[in-house]
Amino acid sequence: MEDVLLLTVISYSVSLGFGYLLEKYLKIPWMFASLFFGLVLSTFGLFKGTIESDVFKLLETFGMYFLLFIIGFNLDFGKMGRLKKYVVLGTVVIIGFEGFFGSLLLYFAFPAEVSYSFLVALITALSFATVGEAVLLPILAEFKVIKTDFGQLTLGIGTLDDIIEVLMLAVVAVLPGFLPTTQVQSMPDPLSILLDLACLLLLTLIMIKLGGKIKRILEKNHPPPYVSSLMTLLVCFSFIALGGFIFESLATVGAIFGGMVFRGLLPKERLYQNEKAVEFLGYVFLSPLFFLSIGASVSVTSLLIYPSLIALVWAVAKGSKLLSSFLLFRKLLGNKYSLLLGLGLSVRFSTSLIVQFILLNSGFISLALYSALVATAIFMKPIIISIYSWALSREKLHRMQNIVGVSNKRMVVVKVFIRTVFQFFFYVSDALLMYSIRIGKSVIDVIK
Repeated sequence: MEDVLLLTVISYSVSLGFGYLLEKYLKIPWMFASLFFGLVLSTFGLFKGTIESDVFKLLETFGMYFLLFIIGFNLDFGKMGRLKKYVVLGTVVIIGFEGFFGSLLLYFAFPAEVSYSFLVALITALSFATVGEAVLLPILAEFKVIKTDFGQLTLGIGTLDDIIEVLMLAVVAVLPGFLPTTQVQSMPDPLSILLDLACLLLLTLIMIKLGGKIKRILEKNHPPPYVSSLMTLLVCFSFIALGGFIFESLATVGAIFGGMVFRGLLPKERLYQNEKAVEFLGYVFLSPLFFLSIGASVSVTSLLIYPSLIALVWAVAKGSKLLSSFLLFRKLLGNKYSLLLGLGLSVRFSTSLIVQFILLNSGFISLALYSALVATAIFMKPIIISIYSWALSREKLHRMQNIVGVSNKRMVVVKVFIRTVFQFFFYVSDALLMYSIRIGKSVIDVIK
């Protein structure tokens, strides 16, 4: 227990210090700091017993549930209902394009890494194709392009793909019932899994319909602040428990449905206050421990043994996004910014990591493939963001609605230049660190 507490303190400290630098200079969410820390622990084998302990596994699982809860909480169906057809078409084509070609690569080139199943390859590729719009939002805001066609397309596709992320999590939850592996020992009947999922969905729809009445009761009575806080935990854990009643993996879907229900229960005057509380629960409380476990699960040895896997995954993922975006939006945005749109949509966030983490723990994908997916997502993010920011600072967008002043634009260019220089030194130092780690590990092996 003492080791778990010590590792928790270290994780929060790393997230606070290193996370601040990542978010300020590289525009990478601070929570990825603990993921990098997990990579270091995995390389040297530090805290291995602590990370594999039942207590830490419980905290890690709760961290994942809270992240899924906030994903459901942030789904705005009203906004999605107002999206134009080209945003829907763009989402389906761009995500589907990458998912299709990625699944072909995994199934035919690396079949053993996906349990020789095309369905597993397709789910893995689709999960990797989703967009991290939360990373792009501050960049679009900085360059004042949110209200342009380019900005609206980026955020629209990123928002709508949240539905695909939820569907992927639901499919992954029921997948073991239809493709059992040797790592899944006791499986309920597939029909029972689907029945549990249907009941959970039906309950969610009923609660969303009743949410208006409960909301009006709360608005009339003005309950003390602790009521909404306890309601957050009650709804969250109730749906997690209901989801995992028959099959444990459905608890992930229950967490998402719980977030969707809870948003409909909140009065408008309490919405902002509760959003902050839910964000603390989902993003701050236990997420560093979850991302630490993701980093610790990565095999650095596999990355060194299978560099071709990383290169091919990266090439197919980026190439399919750029090609589909160019074909769909070159008339609307022009050649340059249709490609830039595809580049920005290549940025990943936390949800795809959750899907891949569940696939790994269920035994459907190999450790080598999981490590390659995580490495591709986190190490390419700073490069993509740098190019994306630099390109936005250089040219005016087609059909721009808000034009940035000359002086402001010069300041933006200077900031991007400083950020690019910092990123260059970051990559040099990161390369030196990885080289030092390899040398240190060799020395330790020789001493042993």
